[in-house]
Amino acid sequence: MASILVPIADGSEELEAVTLIDLFRRAGFDVVVAGLEPGPVRCARGTVLVPDTTLEQAAAAHYDLIVVPGGQPGTDNLDGSPALKDLLQRQHAAGRLVAAICAAPKILANAGLLKGRRATAYPGTLESLQLADTQLSAAAVEIDGKVVTSRGPGTAMDFALTLIELIAGRDKRQQVEAPLQRP
Repeated sequence: MASILVPIADGSEELEAVTLIDLFRRAGFDVVVAGLEPGPVRCARGTVLVPDTTLEQAAAAHYDLIVVPGGQPGTDNLDGSPALKDLLQRQHAAGRLVAAICAAPKILANAGLLKGRRATAYPGTLESLQLADTQLSAAAVEIDGKVVTSRGPGTAMDFALTLIELIAGRDKRQQVEAPLQRP
């Protein structure tokens, strides 16, 4: 069974976080939701999520995928975590998947994981960083090796389904997607 880490912080985008968590669990993946601090997390639109553990406790395990939802100020809160940057760098160095959506690709950029890659994000997010060594894309989901990025809340379902396919194959994606009744 694939193991997935979804770090969240106060101000994370709940539509992205919940979509990712829900679809990964529908796929039968072991999903760990980790907050920066113990206790509930108040998301960008006021929805309260209760993480399974803290990032500090979750960092001891190995994951097939670490995927970061966006939202503000959640992205800035997560970007301020040296522990998350270290975890993402170790994940990437081990050749395992890292992914981020909306404003969260900024975290990957600041961790040095977008150098020489194609990436997408919420409009203006990566452009504001002036990344000379990153090819910016307007795609809904961008896959460049073991780094996957996406645009925002409206692309969250495509993003999650793409990640399911990368981890478990097209049949698993179709098994999860069919009951969703997408057009």
